[in-house]
Amino acid sequence: MVVRRFAWLSLVIGFFGGVNVPHVLAQSEEAKQAPSIEAFIESMVSYHPYVLAINEGNYQAAAELEIARSSFDPFIEQKTKSRVSGYYDGTNLTQRFTNPIEDFNASLFGEYRISDGDFPSYEGDYETLSGGEASVGLAMSLLQNREIDKRRTELRNAGLATSQWQALATSLINEFVYKGVSEYIAWYESALQIQAVTDLLNTASEREKALVTRVRKGDLANIVLTEFKANLLQQRITLAELKQKRDMHAQMLAFYWRSPNGEMLPVKSDVLPQDISWPYWVGNGQLVTLRKALRSHPELDVMKLEQQVVQNKVELANNALLPKLDLTASIARDVGAGSETLEGTETKVGLSFSYPLGNRKAKAERAQLQSKQRELKHKLTSTQQAIVQRFEQALIYWGQAKDIVELQSENAELAKTLSQVEKTRFDAGDSDMFVLNARAQNEIRAQIREIKAKVDLLKAELALYKEAALLYTL
Repeated sequence: MVVRRFAWLSLVIGFFGGVNVPHVLAQSEEAKQAPSIEAFIESMVSYHPYVLAINEGNYQAAAELEIARSSFDPFIEQKTKSRVSGYYDGTNLTQRFTNPIEDFNASLFGEYRISDGDFPSYEGDYETLSGGEASVGLAMSLLQNREIDKRRTELRNAGLATSQWQALATSLINEFVYKGVSEYIAWYESALQIQAVTDLLNTASEREKALVTRVRKGDLANIVLTEFKANLLQQRITLAELKQKRDMHAQMLAFYWRSPNGEMLPVKSDVLPQDISWPYWVGNGQLVTLRKALRSHPELDVMKLEQQVVQNKVELANNALLPKLDLTASIARDVGAGSETLEGTETKVGLSFSYPLGNRKAKAERAQLQSKQRELKHKLTSTQQAIVQRFEQALIYWGQAKDIVELQSENAELAKTLSQVEKTRFDAGDSDMFVLNARAQNEIRAQIREIKAKVDLLKAELALYKEAALLYTL
């Protein structure tokens, strides 16, 4: 049951995991300003077909549980037997109501029989008085199947499979949210860098006009203007490359951002939201919460639940090694006219016993399941250690990212100061265009690196939440 669902899931993962950047968006949709992170995530988990497919698995798991519960539904059966030729003409009708009970593999039953005509002596059990015979009884297991049986095992494991699916769905949706948000902040980084470079280019363009005026007046040689234009061209090339990167991420962002009807929403790649509402910031309090979440990680929950499934199967295998001893008790009474031998209340008690000699199949199945238990124990330990290791690596990266942000911010401020000083010196005739261009290029690179460092810090915080599987909780 669980295996079938996981196999279906692998097809879903394979399909969505291999999706390329979408080239065609809904023609009816106009490009819109990117939402905040929280609104973006909400659209993903509410309207994206990948998440909707995962949610269908929950309904299927619930249906499997209902199917398992149906094994204990009461039922009615009727049997009719009549001779249509021969010396005897007896007809017998039996109606039986059975209500299974989980405890002791038991069942309560009520039965009504009525017959008419003549029966041979060897079918005397079919005879009843004219009003028929009513009986009630109880059947139960005393050894094998008393504590556990196949139906109860399937019911328990169906409940565990539902919990397994919910844990797995949490893990899958967290991974999906991580991919979507990663794409969002990659677009956001490029857009911020374009904004910074554009501001510097606008300033440089104004300076170009002043240089043109000075060259015309003969205050500067024409080569100085040419050198400045060459540097300006390099900056525009950098800007074009950043726009290419931004638009690529914006195109992919549309795959994750969905309208209520599930259509992809194109993004205005050149318009930044006023506030992205970053929900994954990390402080000391958050670190405590994230560390605690590692102990209840959905990957661990899936494996722990699988251990319980195997334990139930081990108990069923142990049950198969017990002798089979079943008890049946019933009380019956005939009413109406007929033979005196059928009058009065009749009480019956029956015992049946069986035990296969050797029982090699049950022993081999138990040994196989015990080996599976040991396998899962080792895998659980390995997975626990891997989760902690990944979190600690993400934590180290986060600490380093904070330091780098401070350094890159200081570097950007120094580069800006040096560029401004160099401009003043050039205007005073104490510097040349080569040094001025170098300072301008350094200022641009420093601002780009500062923005990258700040976004890398967001990525580091995102990674911490991802490893703790707290990006989104169901």
